[in-house]
Amino acid sequence: MLRFVLLGTGSSDLYPSPWCGCDFCAHARESDERNWRNFSCALLYPDVLIDCPPDLPHSALKANVELYKVRHLLVTHSHHDHFSTDPLLLRRSVLWAQKTLHKDVLPLPDLPPLTVYGNAKVNERCKSFLKEVGSKYDLRIEVQKLKPFEPVKLDERTKAHPIKAQHCRDEEAFLFVLERDNFAIFYATDTGWLSEETFDYLRQFSIDLVVADATFGLAPSTDEHMNLEQIKELRERLLCEGILKEDGKFVATHFSPHWTPKHNLLTKVLEEQNIIAGYDGLWLVLA
Repeated sequence: MLRFVLLGTGSSDLYPSPWCGCDFCAHARESDERNWRNFSCALLYPDVLIDCPPDLPHSALKANVELYKVRHLLVTHSHHDHFSTDPLLLRRSVLWAQKTLHKDVLPLPDLPPLTVYGNAKVNERCKSFLKEVGSKYDLRIEVQKLKPFEPVKLDERTKAHPIKAQHCRDEEAFLFVLERDNFAIFYATDTGWLSEETFDYLRQFSIDLVVADATFGLAPSTDEHMNLEQIKELRERLLCEGILKEDGKFVATHFSPHWTPKHNLLTKVLEEQNIIAGYDGLWLVLA
């Protein structure tokens, strides 16, 4: 059995946007908590985190997951809603307490080393952050640069495949296929419609779960983000080409508030297409 949890499902605007008074944002404030979306990130439970937005601690608390178990952080790209060093700095208090407090007074679980994987910009930012705090704190963090279509073995059970996203013009953004045991998960956000090079690479997999970008909801898509219509087309193509298993799950995420209806309406729009409307704290179980 494999568990994958969506910690956040919002776009860079958050949902509802704190600066917006549109109908979607107004209704979200007054209704189901599944409409309250943090920045998008996810966890292959218990130890592989995808993206580290500034509100990660709140998202983890909401989903009831323990970040101290995370050993690997895969970063899609350097944009502020996908990579912030602020949550990483919070490791300092635990490591300091482990060194200075008597274990009989306050036993603490071990905080394992963390490896951050990302593109050149992510590497540069993370190394600069570690150098800045290094004179005072050893956060037990290492950095590893990723290259598109060059898989990385995370542990004996898990392999990560960085795949080109259609998103940034000034850096390489990644999507990820995660293989663990006999399962494969495709995490595909932020991105516009996938390139043929990406489809070619995906044909080697038989995927159990796809989590896909649906940023623009009912509005037209762009070359950097998809909408609801495109993710329907994406699911159909992945099925037709045998990349997504017939019984595989397909989940939409990364919703912008201004073009995406609230959760109960979104569910009705998507369920006819066998697409799950993602929400913060959604646990997806593969068995």
